[in-house]
Amino acid sequence: MVPRTPWHDEALVVFGEVARDAARHFIQWWNIHKVFSFSNRLFILPKTYDDKEELTVHNWKEFLEDHPCQINGQCVRSIGPWSASTKTTETSILNAYIQMIDGAEHFIFIENEFFVTVANDSFIQNPVSETLYQRIVRAHRLGEKFRIYIVLPLLPGSDNVNIVQASLYFIMRSIAKGDNSLFKRLEIAGIQPNDYISFFGLRQYDILMGRLVTETIFVHSKLMIVDDQMAICGSANINDRSLLGERDSELCVVINDIEEEQCLFNGRSVRVGKFFSSWRRRLFSMILGTMRHNENDIDVSDPVSDQFYNYFREVAHKNTLIYEEIFGVLPTNCVRRFDQMYNYTDKPKLKDTDPNQAHEKLKNTQGLVVDYPVYFLDEESYLPSLRTREGISY
Repeated sequence: MVPRTPWHDEALVVFGEVARDAARHFIQWWNIHKVFSFSNRLFILPKTYDDKEELTVHNWKEFLEDHPCQINGQCVRSIGPWSASTKTTETSILNAYIQMIDGAEHFIFIENEFFVTVANDSFIQNPVSETLYQRIVRAHRLGEKFRIYIVLPLLPGSDNVNIVQASLYFIMRSIAKGDNSLFKRLEIAGIQPNDYISFFGLRQYDILMGRLVTETIFVHSKLMIVDDQMAICGSANINDRSLLGERDSELCVVINDIEEEQCLFNGRSVRVGKFFSSWRRRLFSMILGTMRHNENDIDVSDPVSDQFYNYFREVAHKNTLIYEEIFGVLPTNCVRRFDQMYNYTDKPKLKDTDPNQAHEKLKNTQGLVVDYPVYFLDEESYLPSLRTREGISY
């Protein structure tokens, strides 16, 4: 057996017309691949529905703990001639991301396995970074209180060194490495990036066979929640493979909440979706460690205020410093060049020099959140050689 890193994912259960559309997408995909692969498996025929009553699900209590919420949903896809034999390439997932980011009024929360989106780049074509940049610039110009939280895996999920290098290289180029990165473009525009946008990872610790150990939590979600009013969730990563429609086939659901409730954002009363607000609060509570024990009475309902945004960042940074001192974790902002790597990793680690003190310090960590190391190896170029498959593919 090969041990697997801890895993974090988010998903949806949907009923009604949007579920029917998801089924029809699968049928279309299944049938065209049967043709291409000359498989003996049977074709699937979609069921015909005469009215909406047939779509009603009465046995939801068998697989849901709580009563389902009412929402408006729409399936969106990345799909094209090669993957589904369509006449045109469909990029409705990308269109949804762009429209939702541009229309966000208060905050954006993203969990994704990738963040590969570079403006003005000859390789990376999707405009997610440009849209985030323009939304932040607009917030800065108008004096708006606007926040973006992005949670990513601390390392790409692969045991292939070339894949890890290539993925990490382009993620860092997207965030802070080079003049076309999101952070650098904001700084050139006179904007402090962390006033509006922050990147985070997830990490945990435990005692294994009498020794303190730590492990990153691999974020596999493909989720964006906007203003606690709408969301997109599905299979699409934030990269060209998932968003341009000409490569991987993807399916997501865009959801608007119907049931609303009152909430305060930065001291202002706003209407938020009942479903999305509860979903986002649950995620923040898990990330900050307040789901079961909330000794400091932290209110996660307002993601916009300076108080909460700074608290979120402070918890992440405090946790990061503790993990670096005790375990010498990688990746880290302490290592910006290869020649700094060994100096950092060779330093005595508190888990070895004083395990009892290390364990006491680890009790001061809160939740799972840590800083995303946006400046890790930012003075180095580690893109795999173009002679490798991974170097060519990017």
